[in-house]
Amino acid sequence: MYQPLTGIRILDLSRLVPGPYLTQLLVDLGAEVIKIETTTAGDYARFVPAEMGLGKMFEMINQGKKSVAINYRNLRGRDVLLRLASTADVILESFRPGAATRLKIDYDAMKAVKPDIIYCALSGYGQEGPYRNRAGHDLNYAAASGALALNAAQGQPPIPFGVTVADLSGAMLAGIAILGALVGRNNGGPGAYLDIALFDGILSWMAPLAGAAFFDNLPVTGGSLALQGGLACYNIYETADGKYLALGALEPTFWSDFCKITGRNDLLSRQFDRTIQKDVASIFKQRILDAWVEAFSASDGCVEPVISFEEMLSHPQVNARDFVRTENGLPAGLNSPFVFAHGPKRAVPKLGEHTNAVLEDIFSQQELQELTSAGVIGKRENRKNMQE
Repeated sequence: MYQPLTGIRILDLSRLVPGPYLTQLLVDLGAEVIKIETTTAGDYARFVPAEMGLGKMFEMINQGKKSVAINYRNLRGRDVLLRLASTADVILESFRPGAATRLKIDYDAMKAVKPDIIYCALSGYGQEGPYRNRAGHDLNYAAASGALALNAAQGQPPIPFGVTVADLSGAMLAGIAILGALVGRNNGGPGAYLDIALFDGILSWMAPLAGAAFFDNLPVTGGSLALQGGLACYNIYETADGKYLALGALEPTFWSDFCKITGRNDLLSRQFDRTIQKDVASIFKQRILDAWVEAFSASDGCVEPVISFEEMLSHPQVNARDFVRTENGLPAGLNSPFVFAHGPKRAVPKLGEHTNAVLEDIFSQQELQELTSAGVIGKRENRKNMQE
């Protein structure tokens, strides 16, 4: 199957979720992604405690990649990395601002060995500004962006998002920037330095709300926004059996279908009347969820059941899109959203598994043996120093 990024080599120095999720998408498009991992711990996602509920996270976002273990904090290891970088198209790192410069593996160092390199620095708050060195995780970026405050019912405190919205939106933003830079270079342009923050990703998601605040002088407040529970025609409702339905009848024709099926034509002209929330809630409380699903099955009422993750795995539309990978008849993971990547299961790299195979095009076998003996490359069994 044709893969548009075939022939593109990416060195990924990132860890945990955002960077590896980004490069997983690029692997799915055909890129060769080489994980540059330290020689002892590697990507910390390999050792996420089961108590976090993120079992097999590493496997989910590192399929089809190669792993090269290099102690790039060592002078000889840095030379190995730079020589490998001379063969790459893209470098991705997720260090705190300034760390890559201290390690002498920053954009300037990479550009010196590959003038048209595309270098993406993916950090929490970006390379500039008063928060550049501030520690943070997804919940912090969501809080600082204003998005977390919106994830609340009116008069209630905000609750954490169910998915890591800043991590994933920031990763996708970086992916778009990298693809744009690759297209530009392919058209005769130079390489690029890309400063992308996870904070930027979730901030960019706030753009659709900006018009109301800037031009209509309307408050942007959690629980009161039109698409966040403020309108009766776009909300979540409980059914008679304690389950939930999502109603998204924004267009008049969809609202008309809702009124017709529920027998409430008296509400037809009150679609955007914010005082009818209780009326609509009482309607849905009259039947169990399955009865409502059946009633709306052939309509444009925009009604869908709120299902669990486990129920999603067997959803007919999910199966039709081939999103769930099965092994021995049981769900074993989610497939790529890109058709380019559909096919046999791809291996997940062991720490340092591809070190020699990748570097043998650059170094002689004798050099590789010496570097391995010196602990510069290859997996080392000593994992005491997790910060190597």
